[in-house]
Amino acid sequence: MLDIGFAELLVISAVALFVVGPERLPSAIRSISLWLGRVRRSFEEIKSDVSRELHNEEVMRALKESRDEVQDLTDVSSALSLNENSDKNYVSFPGNGADSAALKSGSNTPLSSQTDADDPAEDSATEEPAVKSPAEVESPLEKGA
Repeated sequence: MLDIGFAELLVISAVALFVVGPERLPSAIRSISLWLGRVRRSFEEIKSDVSRELHNEEVMRALKESRDEVQDLTDVSSALSLNENSDKNYVSFPGNGADSAALKSGSNTPLSSQTDADDPAEDSATEEPAVKSPAEVESPLEKGA
């Protein structure tokens, strides 16, 4: 801070003794020390305020970075979920790229028609149903009579 040695302190005290006088010197030293204490406290408060503000800025910057990371992750996850939904919808609609892929492979019928022709459920629909209505079922009493 101030580079004051012992010789300078002696000169300052001698000048103060002559200027202020021996009667008022103790009260002058007391008031000077009070003012120096107030100045030190105010500098300490300013220093702590500045360090607190810097800490707050660091915390806010860290919060902003983490909020940006979370926003990026949510954007990526929503984009992935949209892609999954569009892929599912894309496959389920007739006339989509799957039909054109079947045409490119050399088949003249679209893919949806091929799956209908190869469907075993459709073949069983033309056969006799496995479950009969109660009117069709003959009871053992009717057979014997």
